[in-house]
Amino acid sequence: MTVPVVLLAVSTAYGHGIGYETLPPQMLGDRKVAMEVSSIVENSTNSKQITFSMFDTSTGLTVRDAVYHLKTLKDGHVLFEGEYATSDGVLVISLMPDSSEQILVSKKKEFDIFGFITGKEKSRIEARGSVFASNGLYKFTLDVLSAERYDGKNVKPVRFESGLSFPESAVYELNDLAGQRIKVVSYYDLIYDLRYDAASKQVSFSMPFEWTIDNINQTTHVHEEVFVPKTLTPFQVSKYEIVVNGVPLSEKALTIDDYRNDERIIHILLYQSDLLNLQKTQITNKMDFVLSAKSASTLLADVTDNVQYRIELTTKPDRLLRGGGATFLFKIYDVFLQGKTISADYEFVIKSNGQAIYNTKGKSDVSKWSEISLTIPHDASDIVVLSFENIGGNGFARAEIPIMLYDSLPTTSIPSWVKNNANWWCQKAITDDDFLKGVGYMISEGVIRVEVTKESSRSEVPDWIRQSSCWWAKGSITDGDFINGISYLVRSGIIVP
Repeated sequence: MTVPVVLLAVSTAYGHGIGYETLPPQMLGDRKVAMEVSSIVENSTNSKQITFSMFDTSTGLTVRDAVYHLKTLKDGHVLFEGEYATSDGVLVISLMPDSSEQILVSKKKEFDIFGFITGKEKSRIEARGSVFASNGLYKFTLDVLSAERYDGKNVKPVRFESGLSFPESAVYELNDLAGQRIKVVSYYDLIYDLRYDAASKQVSFSMPFEWTIDNINQTTHVHEEVFVPKTLTPFQVSKYEIVVNGVPLSEKALTIDDYRNDERIIHILLYQSDLLNLQKTQITNKMDFVLSAKSASTLLADVTDNVQYRIELTTKPDRLLRGGGATFLFKIYDVFLQGKTISADYEFVIKSNGQAIYNTKGKSDVSKWSEISLTIPHDASDIVVLSFENIGGNGFARAEIPIMLYDSLPTTSIPSWVKNNANWWCQKAITDDDFLKGVGYMISEGVIRVEVTKESSRSEVPDWIRQSSCWWAKGSITDGDFINGISYLVRSGIIVP
């Protein structure tokens, strides 16, 4: 039997969780109750099971004989709703993907020996439909209509609101690199318009988001993971910048994970304080993410199989050509010594199609970058593996870093302001030294990308270089012709990036 209770004040409890959360307590009649929400996913079928359990905060006991009105929403649309009675106070719903365009909701009994003895049957609500194949953010509104001694039929029901995020991934295939992919896993909602811009070295994507105070109060954090193949050398750098809706975020919003052999994971984490700061200037219901390579130099990294050492490696030039010169600069860190650099014996092997094409031994330098210089064989495979083995004499201390090789330099899009510099130099408005220093800086910053291997030594700029710069400034020759001239200056040692 239930006894009506008049509520003096009724509020709504909110929450957003990834897999488990407890919604803030509120008054149910004369009792303070809270709602536990948990979820599990069956990976083979992508079915999602969500459990709602209301408990008395003073005793920790589940509030039994509850009647709930549940509304399930996604992307702002109501998927289904209904009134459900539970003898044990626990409401379980299963979202089952199938081929049906319509959503079919049914009640399924589940055998439970304790429930059979006590007469309190267990059941779950099963909803089937093609819409449930999609992950992302699901929202639930749960109104408590009655429970044990509480009957709220004559007053406003107690309401709990929750959102559960199921991880969703999107993949972008790089057209210029066969088999290379960038993947983003979202732990909040579905993402769209995932892109990679090679010229600006940026990954961008968008995600729906309600920039209301109520929604932000429900959201503890937004977590995105960007998976970048380690063979995508231009995007393997030491520092990144994340911008959301045009606003740069703190470096604390980014974490780099190099504990995988084949890809780097860049974590983007926005806390509630970040969301509140951003909310002040937002006018759209979405987040636009732009993740940029902040530093110009490449930084590859891997951790040894025994997790004792971390290898950081960069190359000169950034883009390695078959048959071209290459310098590998690296440091060895001891993970157990709080990431301090160490001096350790190592074996260095370059493998092409699983076969060693270069090997050497040495001892790493503790105070500066260790260097290995060589010429890349003309017949090396598209992807070679740089293998550090037997570090410190330990056969389990082994790390592998894959790296992409190219047949030619990329086509470069040169900003228009560079042409102004060339025109001033052509008119002798600036000196040779000023022009050469400016071009050297632009190469080091990645504005102009050229092969930086030195082949000879000269001290003067040939007349034909100035002439070609004049022609380029006037539009008589292509960007590629101008780049060829700059490459000559680098190879001759006249420009040192």
